[in-house]
Amino acid sequence: MYERLSCHAAVFGSDIWRKDGECVGTSTGRYAFRRPEANAVMRKIADQNRDARDGSCGKNSKAVTVGALVTLTSKDAGGRAVDQLEGIAAAQAKANEDKANCSHPVRVRVGQMGASEQAAASVARLLADDGVVGVVGMGLSFQQSADAAQVLAARHIPMVAPVITAEGFDKNGSADDRPDFRGCNPGATYKNGVGQGFFYRVAYRNAVQIDRLAEFFKPNKNRVNFIMTPVTMDDPYTCTALPLMHRRFGNVQEVRFDPSDPTTVRQSAQRICSSPGTVNVLYAARARDLPTFLTKTADLSANGQCQFSSITVMSTSDAARMRSQETDTDVEQQRNAALNATMFRNGKVRLVYTPLADPDLLARSNSPTFAGLRQKFADLGFAAAHLDSGWAINGYDAMLTVATALNSLSAGQKVTPTEVNTAIGGFSKGGQSVAGAGGNITFDNNGNRDDSAPAVVRLCPAKTPGQAPQTVQFLSGNEKCP
Repeated sequence: MYERLSCHAAVFGSDIWRKDGECVGTSTGRYAFRRPEANAVMRKIADQNRDARDGSCGKNSKAVTVGALVTLTSKDAGGRAVDQLEGIAAAQAKANEDKANCSHPVRVRVGQMGASEQAAASVARLLADDGVVGVVGMGLSFQQSADAAQVLAARHIPMVAPVITAEGFDKNGSADDRPDFRGCNPGATYKNGVGQGFFYRVAYRNAVQIDRLAEFFKPNKNRVNFIMTPVTMDDPYTCTALPLMHRRFGNVQEVRFDPSDPTTVRQSAQRICSSPGTVNVLYAARARDLPTFLTKTADLSANGQCQFSSITVMSTSDAARMRSQETDTDVEQQRNAALNATMFRNGKVRLVYTPLADPDLLARSNSPTFAGLRQKFADLGFAAAHLDSGWAINGYDAMLTVATALNSLSAGQKVTPTEVNTAIGGFSKGGQSVAGAGGNITFDNNGNRDDSAPAVVRLCPAKTPGQAPQTVQFLSGNEKCP
């Protein structure tokens, strides 16, 4: 009882407790799990939940509850956790205000799993007990996310994940990609697949992202010199990506660092600096340490300690974290230092990656759906910069996918999770699709997004210090930053 009272568990619409030193659980109200940065979005969700009731979309419309299973406190999410939740809230607002197509007003019950997703399965069980007809979010590419997926799948509740990209997180364990799980945790269950046909993801999986990078960096053209990777392989995001990188780029020399020891990042940068000419580095790690690596490399180069003429650092989608303001002041300091380093600003150090969704490319394409998301962000008072990392865009598209499925069902009848799952499964090539802010969305038989491939972008320095960086599409390597 004390654990619940210490987290203000008496808040209406909440079921909260303390686990491993932080508040976890579920909330449909304004309770933000003691995270000040989430206060504004939780207030918006609470207000929208209040207005979403039977009949609020029109005669006979039946309100339903959708879970948002997230980690608001993970160091591997950083400030993007709130971005994602804002995207979910924006999609809820969009779905509920569309009176012509809204047959089921959406309430959102937010589930906070904790920094290490320590309460993932327990919170998933709570959401299932609360009668959710679908769940979005699902956390990061971790074993705990797979555990939560199994809880929900056992209740036949469909899930749409915005940011999970690791191999294994689909119906058949990503078997079509021939993944190599030997370097991963031996007890991992995701290698056998997750969700039993109820798990979908709008994020492009790592295999697709790595294939896109390989189109531009080939052994006979732009040879990859190094792969930057952690010393430990207990993270599904990295342990499944590394074998794929070797398969696509050859037996490239690995440079390992310890994420828990920043001095090893500098040592890795020094090792890479000893290579002459044009150097290409694959970054196969979480982007939490990417700013430090870029900063150390730029500093060494500025001090004349590097032999390379230029260096291109390539990464999968987590590198878009460089565009998101950090909640941790030390990480934010490193990010700003990297973005403002002379070597980054003059193009001697470049960052190229495959984004989940890129707001700059979408704006240049004049996408009406993305323009609608930007307007909805403005209407709700959310910062436009929170779209930059792509997490808000994919959070929006995940909730929009569920809402589109809901609105294909009869307004006057009770909705079951199985019906929602059947509707989502119908979003496939040759069938219906979801007009997402990041593009049209369809899924293959294993729940993977299969409508298109991600773009490859180069992160450009801001025109003036203090402004946000932008991207240009990477097509040949000769693209100029604005």
